Amino acid sequence: MNSDTHAACDTARDEMRVMTGLAVSRGFVMGPAFLYRAGSSEQVPEYRIEPEQVEHEVARLVDAFALTRTQINTLAQELKKRINGDEASIFDGHLMILDDPTLQSTCKEKIVKDLRNAEAAVKQVADTYSSIFDAMDDSYLRERAQDVGDIVKRILRNLSGVGSDASALRVEYPCIVVADELSPSEAISLPKHQILGFATDRGSTTSHASLLARALGIPAVVGLGALSAHVKSGDLLLLDGTRGKVVVNPDSEERAAFEKMMARSRTLTESLEQATMQPGRTLDVRPVPFLANVDSSTALADLHTAGAEGIGLYRTEYLWLQEDREPSEEEQTQAYTEVARALPDGQAVAIRVLDLGGDKMPKSGGIMHREANPFLGNRSIRFLLRNPDVFHRQLRAVLRASAHGNVQILYPMVTTIDELHAANMELHTCMAELKAQGIPFDESIQRGVMIEVPAAALIADALAKECEFFSIGTNDLIQYTLAVDRVNETVARLYQPTHPAVLQLIDLAVTAAHANGLRVSVCGETAADPVMAMLFIGMGVDELSMSPNLIRLVKRAISQISFADAKALADSVRRMMGTPADQIYAFCRNQLIKLVPDLLYLQ
Repeated sequence: MNSDTHAACDTARDEMRVMTGLAVSRGFVMGPAFLYRAGSSEQVPEYRIEPEQVEHEVARLVDAFALTRTQINTLAQELKKRINGDEASIFDGHLMILDDPTLQSTCKEKIVKDLRNAEAAVKQVADTYSSIFDAMDDSYLRERAQDVGDIVKRILRNLSGVGSDASALRVEYPCIVVADELSPSEAISLPKHQILGFATDRGSTTSHASLLARALGIPAVVGLGALSAHVKSGDLLLLDGTRGKVVVNPDSEERAAFEKMMARSRTLTESLEQATMQPGRTLDVRPVPFLANVDSSTALADLHTAGAEGIGLYRTEYLWLQEDREPSEEEQTQAYTEVARALPDGQAVAIRVLDLGGDKMPKSGGIMHREANPFLGNRSIRFLLRNPDVFHRQLRAVLRASAHGNVQILYPMVTTIDELHAANMELHTCMAELKAQGIPFDESIQRGVMIEVPAAALIADALAKECEFFSIGTNDLIQYTLAVDRVNETVARLYQPTHPAVLQLIDLAVTAAHANGLRVSVCGETAADPVMAMLFIGMGVDELSMSPNLIRLVKRAISQISFADAKALADSVRRMMGTPADQIYAFCRNQLIKLVPDLLYLQ
């Protein structure tokens, strides 16, 4: 910070306060606080209108909806430029709600029949929607109440002529944002060049804002209780996103210690660059390839500099979602070929066939319709097998792309051997067609199965005889095993990667794979946690796949441990199956820190 900032943060007269919360995004930052108030208590004007004013109010409503859609689309596109993965699709749910014809028509009805102004109509309808969602048993649908609130706030601001929340977020100096809580739209609206980190009173490790912070590489601590009540803009803050600690108005001793820690972190982080470009391996030179999870938002040219040694998960849903229609076979072939050609010779890309459903739905419905329980419904491989024309076109496109690089096929959410047989049969049909047409493709293309539901892990031995590799999707595997929605803050504490049931299922899958000569990768978010990465390697996982921006940290950590150490850790954990998940994780973390003490300082 410059001297002006130091002056702005002169806190000699203020008492130091140390607060502890949840560490959700690693890093150490020091800077002035910026206290953000979301304005949720803004008064909504509600009044009766005259019949001759109805047309004008309806026009205001339609314009506000259109402007809101434009703003959310802009946020969605901005997010997809900055990150990849499931987090990049957070705003798809907002657009689905906004585009629901019932929402706007009900608001219009309030204006026309009840003679209410547009703001009052929106508020009354939104309150009804939120009450309905809040009362639902399904956690995914309950969470939509938060999305409704975010959307309605934006509509009301547009009706008032205020526009977006950008003015409330306008800061002219690097700062640490302090708030009660941040919605996804508020988090992505933060001016990225000025935000050192953020700290919130509420939140969980799996909240949307926390997921975005990790994806964007912004240090963050949440769940700090009453932090915003004890901070004013300009107060000096020390934020430790690794330990979950925030110090308000530190004394000179605390500040000096933190500055030393920041300097050490910078030095160690710079040393990551050299490790990033080396092949992934343990200290005793056991190969552990580090792969990237990518979609349309990932700059393919940057994968090598990120340390990626291939693509372990290429998501194809964006081709359906970005245009809200099914792409043609030619469009798909072009997209998949571009990815295959972008990788160096020998590096593979595992193309996951269409994984629509759950939280990934076309905005207009189209080929897929909203279900009462979308995560347990007609999604992924189930949808494809029920829509063979869609599946057929995609498989042909993947096969055609395989003529231009090392392409593999990955089947999502397989739960029965019949599903795998049917998928492979469709693949063989496509192969026969292409061969008859004289169109080149890789006749020995590898087929993989996502292990992301307990059923797949339990029949892994049978599945392994019909494919060439497994990819363990821990995000869904944990959710389906523990019956917990990882982005529902009410139950997020139950989302535990080290739950004994989850670990035993992973063990089953790895054992079955290796017994049949298959390799195994982990492509869920937990692969990017150095603690879990060490445990997975000890359990026999062969490859780790994660967001490109997270590869260098995990690769450096794994390079400092031996496979013998990792295996010893896994063996110890297998003897702890009667131990609570948080204690298992703490044990694993302590073992890793003993071996790699500098990990605490790496960002």
